[in-house]
Amino acid sequence: MNSFSEQDFAKFPICVDLDGTLWSGDCLWLCARDFLKRHPFRFFQLFIWWKKGRTHLKHNLFKNIIFDPKKLVFFPEIFQYIQQLKEQGAKLYLVTGSDQEIADKVSAFLNIFDGAFGSTLDNNLVGEKKAALLNKMFGEKKYVYFGNEWKDRLVWQYSIAAGAVNVDKKTSAWLSDQPIYTRRFICKS
Repeated sequence: MNSFSEQDFAKFPICVDLDGTLWSGDCLWLCARDFLKRHPFRFFQLFIWWKKGRTHLKHNLFKNIIFDPKKLVFFPEIFQYIQQLKEQGAKLYLVTGSDQEIADKVSAFLNIFDGAFGSTLDNNLVGEKKAALLNKMFGEKKYVYFGNEWKDRLVWQYSIAAGAVNVDKKTSAWLSDQPIYTRRFICKS
């Protein structure tokens, strides 16, 4: 059995997902909506970019809009919690499948993270790719990961502990079966 407790969180790097974890929405769809508001007659462009891959879509959407992190309504429970961990000495990292430039803008806006990692044209930073990055940076079982969905289990299986935000029943059941400490959050947007 894992002897990890919530008091141990601040002893490890804290890696926080953005979409669905730090805020309730999805930056990809926010960017798509903003793109269509600015360029309603370029709807077909989304399909062309999508056909070239999800990272291509993310990257090009960002290049064609003005992304403002002030539009994001962050979960106060999560933000306050990670802020407390920061005050206790934890290093915080924003690790998101959103485009790297979105990660950088959100990180600069919040001014709490020690680093920000997002998707690039060559790397959609989700699931196994996110786990590979964190394992390379910190080592297996040497970081805490905050996520919100089924595919985050691919990261949680390598983390020392999990921050689970608004997870569904399937994901919650999977976490309950794992030998890792899980701190669950139910947040309202």
